[in-house]
Amino acid sequence: MTSDKKIKIAVISEDQNFQDYAALMLIGENYDVLSYFQQNEALRNLTQDAPDLIISDFQSTQANGLDICKKIKSLSSLSRTPLIFVLEGQSQLDKAKLIYSGADDYTQKSLLEEELLLRVKLSLFRSARAQDVNPVSLLPGETALVTQLQKRIDAKSPCAVCGVDLYKFREFNQRYGFKKGDEVIRYAAALLSESLRYAGGPADFLAHAGGDNFFFISSPLDAQAVVDKAINDFDKGIGGFYDEPDRKKGFVIVKSRKGDIAQVPIMRLHIGIATNEHYPFINPAQILQVANELKDFAQKSFEKSMYVKERRKDYHFS
Repeated sequence: MTSDKKIKIAVISEDQNFQDYAALMLIGENYDVLSYFQQNEALRNLTQDAPDLIISDFQSTQANGLDICKKIKSLSSLSRTPLIFVLEGQSQLDKAKLIYSGADDYTQKSLLEEELLLRVKLSLFRSARAQDVNPVSLLPGETALVTQLQKRIDAKSPCAVCGVDLYKFREFNQRYGFKKGDEVIRYAAALLSESLRYAGGPADFLAHAGGDNFFFISSPLDAQAVVDKAINDFDKGIGGFYDEPDRKKGFVIVKSRKGDIAQVPIMRLHIGIATNEHYPFINPAQILQVANELKDFAQKSFEKSMYVKERRKDYHFS
């Protein structure tokens, strides 16, 4: 299931202008921001309310980067929190000491406009990958999915594994940009989570395998209702992410890498449902292969949001 929790970023700086600039930029990306002028005040508060990332002055009258690194990494509640430091002309030796002490990244104050947001996103991505949590949807990732699939295989209980794809998502990103694309990913994650809550069971599991690919595990009995609700709700809501002229036309115009112009339809939801009703699940790779093949068949065969469920009585895997 997904979470409504926002990513929380702490900013430690005695520079009010930098605090204001960083907060404006980060809030614009839908992050929560905590601001502190002094490192001691920050550390007292952050041990009680751990952020997802910390941005700090490297060297000022109120902050010492090496000291902050040492203290953060010694606290169990903060030891895995990414640290980004803002430098003002430090030497290569200072930078090396900072990274060696536990900093995850740094940027020069003179390059904040070009680099700060990129550094934040990269640090969050690396942290999420290490914890197997997708940084956009905040859902479990591929490692957790494989673990769950193996549990279902070992249990030998009836199971449905559904692969979900947002058809023409890449072209939407090309037309509207990655920020709007992230909004669509969060919308799809929330929609799938709500569909599982509404029509699924307590043991159901939802994962974001990366890009626009989601998988969820349910029972064969519940999967039908979950999929029906997800498709219905997606088709009702996805138009809201398009500009009105594109929505009215029912397509967007994009240019290929070769320079060709193409009309790309409004995004659709395609789902492949693999079950062990007719033949057993053997390993996670087999399950994902079947779900992806069925999802691809839905995409190629229907010009609307659609699901395809496994009906073969046996299957020979490549």
